[in-house]
Amino acid sequence: MKEWLIVGGGIHGTYLTNLLTNQPDLSPEDVGLLDPHDTLLAAWNRMTTNCGMHYLRSPATHHIDLPILSIYRFAKTPSGEPLADFIPPYNRPSLPLFRAHATRVIARNGLARHHIQGRALTLRMDGPGFIVETTCGPLRTRRVLLAIGMSDQLCWPDWARRLHREDAPIAHVFEPSFQRDQAAPDGPTVVVGGGITAVQTALAMATGPRTDVTLIARRALQESQFDFNPCWIGPKCLRRFYQEDYDTRRTTIDEARIPGSLPGEVIDAFTQAQKKSPLGFRQAAIQAARYENDTIRLQTDTGVLFTKRIVLATGFRKERPGGQFVDRLIEDFKLPCNPCGYPIIGENLQWGENIYVTGALAELQIGPCARNIVGARNAGRQLLASGVLK
Repeated sequence: MKEWLIVGGGIHGTYLTNLLTNQPDLSPEDVGLLDPHDTLLAAWNRMTTNCGMHYLRSPATHHIDLPILSIYRFAKTPSGEPLADFIPPYNRPSLPLFRAHATRVIARNGLARHHIQGRALTLRMDGPGFIVETTCGPLRTRRVLLAIGMSDQLCWPDWARRLHREDAPIAHVFEPSFQRDQAAPDGPTVVVGGGITAVQTALAMATGPRTDVTLIARRALQESQFDFNPCWIGPKCLRRFYQEDYDTRRTTIDEARIPGSLPGEVIDAFTQAQKKSPLGFRQAAIQAARYENDTIRLQTDTGVLFTKRIVLATGFRKERPGGQFVDRLIEDFKLPCNPCGYPIIGENLQWGENIYVTGALAELQIGPCARNIVGARNAGRQLLASGVLK
C-alpha cells in the first residue's frame, strides 16, 4: 500500500512528488504518481510546444525543484549553460531552459519511477485507506492528492462545435492530436482568441511555412506582465483573503485574475511581425460559421471573413476540473463544495478524510495563483506547515 497516491503528472503533481519523496519519514516506495501520459509533464510540454511559447510568464524561481535558485545553478552547468536564457523583468527563463531543468530534476531525483501510467476511474474506502480503480488496475493507498489540471476541458464555442461536427478543418491548439506544423491546407488560417496562447500561436504560424494568418479577438490585446497580481503569492494580499467567506473568495479570485492578457514583449513581437509577415488582426466577435466548398465562412459583428483553417486558442472551460471522477468523489464521500462547485478545504488542503487537493481544485484556499507554477510551491508549503507529510 502506498502512503500517498498523487493523481496528475503535470507541474503540480510532479513538484509535489518531488517534495514528498524528499521527506525523511517517507520511503520512495510510499509515493505513487498516477498519470495517463507516457512521461511526466507530457501534457504541459505538448501544450507549450503547440502554442509556440519562447519564454515562461513565471519568474525563474518558479519551477519543480525544491531549492528556489535551482534553475540558476543549472544554467551554470555544462548541460544548462548553452540554454541559459532569461528575459526581464523577473528573469523569466526560456522554455528550452525550463524544460531541460525539469528533465534534469526528474532524472536526478528518480521521479519517473513513481509514475504509474493510467487514469483514475473510481475511489472507494478500503480499511485504513483507499482502493483507486484505474485503467491499469486497482491501486491501494492511504492518502490521495488530486493534482488534476484543466487540459481535459477545452473551451469550444458553439459555432466551433458545429463546424467540428461537419468535419471542417478546425482544431483546438491544446488538443492532444494538434500539431501546429502539419496538415495546414492551402489558403489563409484564422486563429481565434485574445490571450497569450492565441498571440503566440498566430506568431508561430505566421513565421513558419504558412500562408496568411489572421488573429480574431473580441477585444484589443490587453497587456499585463502576469495573469494575476504577484501580491497574491504572499501574505500581503492573502491575509485578507483568508478572512473572507468562500463566496467572497470566489469573487476575489475572479477579479484578481487577468485572463486573456499577455506580457508587453509578446505584444511587441506581434506588432513587429505584422510589418514583416502576412499576419493580421481583427477585433470582432464571431457570430456564426458555415463550411462549404472547402472554405469556412465566418460571420462576425464587423463583417464576413473566409478562411481555409481555424485554430482555436480559447483556453479552458470554467467549471471545476476532474469531470466524472471528481463528481463521483463528491457524491460518494459527501465532500463539501462552494456553490461555484469548487472544494471547500482547510489550510492543510484536506477535502475529505485522507483526500487532499492542489491546483485549481485548491484555489479557494491557495488563492488566485493556485493554478500557476507558484501555486504548486504554495500548496507544498501549506502541506508542510500542516504536518500532514510526516
